[in-house]
Amino acid sequence: MVQVPWGYYKDVYNGSMIPEPALRKMIMKANTYLSNLMHQSQEEKDLELVQFCLCEVAEMIYQDEQNRIKYGGREVQSENTDGYSVTYATEAEAGKIAVNSLQTKIYAVIRRYLASTGLLYAGVRCGACKYNDYDF
Repeated sequence: MVQVPWGYYKDVYNGSMIPEPALRKMIMKANTYLSNLMHQSQEEKDLELVQFCLCEVAEMIYQDEQNRIKYGGREVQSENTDGYSVTYATEAEAGKIAVNSLQTKIYAVIRRYLASTGLLYAGVRCGACKYNDYDF
């Protein structure tokens, strides 16, 4: 699991959305998404990209949780501010929409940050590769 300290989130990433007490929990949740896609162990040169990725994913998860709290756990299907009306998705729709939408966005962010690093590569490395883990 990759750690992101509060100072890094605030000063390097310039994050302001997540309050300090909630950051560790959000980073842990972001790490679960990242570990599903990351098949190689990261090197020091990739650490900053991984931490930036975790910060952005953590903010997405935090925002999703805040929206759920705001609307009582219900998924908003549409909202009109003219006369202020909110239409909520049915329970079956809401679960499917929310999970698929959030996961799709999170996986897109992970791919955007880490696609060029080789960390998402799930194939078998050959003997000629510089990342060879075995000495044949």
